[in-house]
Amino acid sequence: MRIKSLFIICHLLFVILFLCGCGGGGPGEPGSQGTEDTGVMLDASITPTYLGQNTASVDVFQQVCDAGPPPKYEDFTDHQATLTIVARLLNPDTTFQPGNLYIEKYTVDFHRSSESLSIGAPPIESDIRFQTIPIAPPTGTNTNTVTATVVLVDLKRKLQYLNDVESGQFSSGPAFLNNYTATYTFEGKNEFGTRFVVKAQKDFQIGSFDYCD
Repeated sequence: MRIKSLFIICHLLFVILFLCGCGGGGPGEPGSQGTEDTGVMLDASITPTYLGQNTASVDVFQQVCDAGPPPKYEDFTDHQATLTIVARLLNPDTTFQPGNLYIEKYTVDFHRSSESLSIGAPPIESDIRFQTIPIAPPTGTNTNTVTATVVLVDLKRKLQYLNDVESGQFSSGPAFLNNYTATYTFEGKNEFGTRFVVKAQKDFQIGSFDYCD
């Protein structure tokens, strides 16, 4: 009975602290749901990567790097990102070790940034992907950091964006340039079946960029 009472008190204290910190900067910003029910808090961040570089400049136009012959074209593929999740225990003094967590799928929603060069920039279709990412909870006051490769803007959406701005129906800055924000929603559950949601977001540019060697 005493252990149960302590757990209830700790849970209520967490809810109060969480609500007080909802203004920004808290774990899982811009929002998380259910992670407290697993006994583990998750803080997620996104670092865009492309062709071995950390870059948030998404290229939609494959350039000719060398006329040749034969011509040499710029490498052109999905623009990826590195997901970094830092896990910490909700109650470092717990005598019950929380179960492993597993992200099962994620959704990427795209929104024109308030700093976009054009208010008529084309919409980018949301992307839903199924990927298992295991997260082991730490012990005590330690943290556990997990990384995984996820997609920022895939080739299909890059080509669709290019078609849209070239169609004349939408507007863009020089070199097809516009600014967007990608919001990631990661969904999963722990080994006991408790579900959770963790979110992260990242601003990026999309347009024609030179990635020739």
